[in-house]
Amino acid sequence: MKLRVPFTVIALVALTTLSACGFRPLYAEDRSGQSTAADMSQVEVSLINDRVGQITRNFLIETLTPRGQVTNPAYTLKVDLSESVSEQGFTKDNEATIADYLLSAKYELIRKSDDARLRNGTVRARTTYNIVDSDFASLEAEKAARRDAARTLAQQLANQVAVGLRANP
Repeated sequence: MKLRVPFTVIALVALTTLSACGFRPLYAEDRSGQSTAADMSQVEVSLINDRVGQITRNFLIETLTPRGQVTNPAYTLKVDLSESVSEQGFTKDNEATIADYLLSAKYELIRKSDDARLRNGTVRARTTYNIVDSDFASLEAEKAARRDAARTLAQQLANQVAVGLRANP
């Protein structure tokens, strides 16, 4: 019984302190009823080069606008991808058995009304896959690694968009 009272007091102090520091949940509605999720649906994702760029863009569109894209978006997200593969885990015959796939994206979130850059930076996603004797199996493993990296990268980009929109209403 004596332990419950201090725990309750500590919990109340912690909650009060957390609300006083300006903490706001990223996807919650603000006082005016506007939410970050609604703002995210106003983001137009520019075309991204290459096949992995198309995959990343599709994942981004699914994440940002799950209910469909709007006709007049208020923001533009520009993404420039680069990818690299490095072989690792060599056998005695100097043949690689594992490959490390890295997908990097430089991004810019721009408000269309005044061309203000709300957020920019770089995000990365890394996956690994096995290189086996079968060329087909190795190609399929690489394809799956690209898709996984694109999905991870799209989620990271969506998080950066949410932060950018929340910080610049």
